[in-house]
Amino acid sequence: MQMGAKRNLAAHRLNKEVYMSTSTIIKTLFGTEEPSIIADSEVFLQECSKLGFKTANISDIAALPKNSIVFSFTNDAAKRVFEIAKNTGNKKSVFCAVQVFDPTLDSALYSLNLLLRSDFERALIAQRRVLNMLNSHDSFALTGNDADAQVTIFSHAQPYALIAEDIEIDFIQSVAEFFEVHYAHMNPQNPSPFCFHETLKIAGILTVLRKPNSKLPDGLKNSLKWLSDLISEKGAVLSVKNNTVTSLKINDDEHVKLLDLAAGRRGLKLTEFAIGVNDRIATSINYKTNSQLNEGISGVHLAIGDGSSGYHIDFLSPSVNVAPTYQLPKPTSLP
Repeated sequence: MQMGAKRNLAAHRLNKEVYMSTSTIIKTLFGTEEPSIIADSEVFLQECSKLGFKTANISDIAALPKNSIVFSFTNDAAKRVFEIAKNTGNKKSVFCAVQVFDPTLDSALYSLNLLLRSDFERALIAQRRVLNMLNSHDSFALTGNDADAQVTIFSHAQPYALIAEDIEIDFIQSVAEFFEVHYAHMNPQNPSPFCFHETLKIAGILTVLRKPNSKLPDGLKNSLKWLSDLISEKGAVLSVKNNTVTSLKINDDEHVKLLDLAAGRRGLKLTEFAIGVNDRIATSINYKTNSQLNEGISGVHLAIGDGSSGYHIDFLSPSVNVAPTYQLPKPTSLP
């Protein structure tokens, strides 16, 4: 307990220093007024109060403050947040769904720390630049950090992105949306918006299971935690052919069977391709922490699974550059 307390106090001092000196979240999102921290964990709120934040418990409010950063530690709290948001006319809110990733105090404080380090203005500008590139070309090469891969974006594809105009008036946005441009393929009945080939060097993974699933093998959560820790220590190489993961190797050891067990009915088919734009967290990121903030790291990430029938697993590859190769003549869709 004492060691944990010391660790938290050190994090507090660092967070407060960063918040007061370098954070752009107030200027970019909230104008001149500081945000309140809203959560359903009293322990977390107490820690935020020590940083000087105004705080409130989700269960104690009928409307969101004008400016807020919200951390939900349970699904019920997340549901209540959006019910409250519907009844709040004037709001600007960043939403962090801690319960989906790791609803612990350490993970939430880590996420807050990365959030305060992030340059929101720079990220929104970068998203616009990436969006313009993706809308202007079809075929892209991925290089840097030992990447050797190509991705094709099909003509029907609709990228998900957040730009400055989206936050000019009232909003409640997931924190992840500020730091990535992505394509999702969650419905297997629809054609995939992209086709990915070849290999990436993986620095870390994120795992999400939105609700318990008795059909999944026992011990899977622990096995994925072991895999995550191992990748964060040694790195991995992910191989993909026609949107299907064919290999995940750490040194010479193959781990693709564990991925297939974990991903549910979607198996090893890719369900997401994303470009991260948050370059300010590179020196602070801890890939052993299952935090939503990690996936915004500057570079790319791929994912398998839908998060319901099985785990949604993100494979994070930082410092990868995405650049157009040549214009394709209206490519056909990949099933």
